[in-house]
Amino acid sequence: MKVLFLTAYSNLVAASRIKVYQFLPLLEKKGIKYRIICFTPSFLYRIRLTSATKKTLLLVYYPLSYIIRLFKSFWAILIAPGFDIIFIQEPIIPFGLEKILRLVNKNIIFQFTDAVFLDKQEGGGLIERLELKILSDFWKRMVRIAKCCLVENEYNKTNSLKYCPYVDKITGPVDTNRYFIREDKKEGNYIVIGWIGSPFTTKYLYEIKDVVRGISQKYNIVLRLIGAKKDFIIEGVNCDIKEWTLETELSWLQTFNIGIMPLTDDRWTRGKAGYKLLQYMSMGIPSVASPIGFNKEIIKDGINGFLANTDEEWVKKLSILIEDEKLRKQIGKKARITIEKDYSLKKTAEKLFEIFENTLKR
Repeated sequence: MKVLFLTAYSNLVAASRIKVYQFLPLLEKKGIKYRIICFTPSFLYRIRLTSATKKTLLLVYYPLSYIIRLFKSFWAILIAPGFDIIFIQEPIIPFGLEKILRLVNKNIIFQFTDAVFLDKQEGGGLIERLELKILSDFWKRMVRIAKCCLVENEYNKTNSLKYCPYVDKITGPVDTNRYFIREDKKEGNYIVIGWIGSPFTTKYLYEIKDVVRGISQKYNIVLRLIGAKKDFIIEGVNCDIKEWTLETELSWLQTFNIGIMPLTDDRWTRGKAGYKLLQYMSMGIPSVASPIGFNKEIIKDGINGFLANTDEEWVKKLSILIEDEKLRKQIGKKARITIEKDYSLKKTAEKLFEIFENTLKR
């Protein structure tokens, strides 16, 4: 079997790294040959990241991105007949060229992250609204021509089934050989409350700014943020912002005593995959998260993590974990078991191989 992967990004970006790149060694062991066409090279993504604080860079990013995507699309069409399956990991193919791609190879699997089917989102500026409209239009075109769609939660699955008869759910997964249970120890006299994300998702931390401020007045805590906007601040809180890199990701994660995932409750966040939760849980880090979307699917409140809706619930559950080291270890252990049982890379790879085979049979 030969698979052509069209990825949105390089392995610098979690969505592409999780959905494609980490599967490659297992594909090789299975004897599956593959080729990757990356639609957003690493240098271009770095420009996009920097644009979070320097908006003028978008004037460079968008034209260059469009030219590269156009070239990559034509290249994919030329070589697609030589492959058994075309796996599209959410790149936006311009000019409706996906229709030509389908003419040369009908075995298309379309995988997407987040609720990209929405053409409107609460808040956001003109650029954000245009981006979402383009994403939504591409999604509608893709789900209609794909033999199979891959999603990460029930919310996205329900919306995809309106257009595509074959929809499978693959969440995460986590390489449990790479992510290991870390030792729960304080950093000096401090408890580390941690978060991992990107400059674009930092905004969700403001949802619990009053909670964290109140907690910091009661306990010795460090709020450690991996990948957050460099200028993020909560007055009165010891914020320690670390730059995200693939090489340092694990070393910073293992310093967390507690992991957090606050979210707003809207149509967009209900489609999120909650990968940061999977990362915390795989390392035995007890987590507190907003009861939104996928978070409610993976966390059993009080057993393998905590769900918190109001400020009062956030304060209560963070306080319990800060005060009770034994409980942190107990919750963390059950969280790791959840990952090994349902979200490990090895088990998910077997499901992906089965999806490949079923796609060829249809």
